[in-house]
Amino acid sequence: MASPEDVQGTSIGSGFSSNDGSATQHAETGSSFPSSSQADSSTSSSSNSSSSEATAGAAAGAAASSEPGKKKPKIWQPLSIASPVQIMQEDIMNNCFIKAGISGAMGGVAGLAFGIFSASLDNAGAGPMGDMSPVQQDKPTRVVLKEMLVNMRDKSSSYAKGFAQFGALYAFNECVIEKFRAKHDKVNPALAGCATGAMMAYGAGPQAMCFGCLSVGAFSVAIEHFLDL
Repeated sequence: MASPEDVQGTSIGSGFSSNDGSATQHAETGSSFPSSSQADSSTSSSSNSSSSEATAGAAAGAAASSEPGKKKPKIWQPLSIASPVQIMQEDIMNNCFIKAGISGAMGGVAGLAFGIFSASLDNAGAGPMGDMSPVQQDKPTRVVLKEMLVNMRDKSSSYAKGFAQFGALYAFNECVIEKFRAKHDKVNPALAGCATGAMMAYGAGPQAMCFGCLSVGAFSVAIEHFLDL
């Protein structure tokens, strides 16, 4: 009967022999099990390569999107069908006569205000230095106030008429020119201003009409350029 020491020695020997055999077998076949450090290094290298590939792909996508030749994706907006009331309002506002009437009314109000302001500075017949003549000083206050009101009425009506006429003619000419050319650019205000200036100076002769065409046309272009800034 074998003693415990012999059994232990046999098991240890068999263990060493089995380990040696497996090592010999692995050495003979040329394969070995990877260690834990090797597995961790392979995992980290694969993750690094995948992250670098993702970064390179994102950079390539950004470069492709930033290229000037590439078209940006279109953003589609939902279509809205105009109601009959909106269509009627657009037709009314696109009518040249309606535009001329609105501009004439606004010009009349502006001319009325400017005429009242201008008449208030006249001081009812005062001289250039604001001193009244002896004849004016002898007049009673009621008469002086009446003259001031008459002067204010005359000037305000004259300015209102001129401003209303200019506004109506300019708006009508610009609307007709824009519809005829089918364009909305800076040429329309220039042509409308030229036509309006010539019409306003019709009674003064051809020379005044040419001067009015050039001056009002240039003024219209300057105002249009100032509004676009």
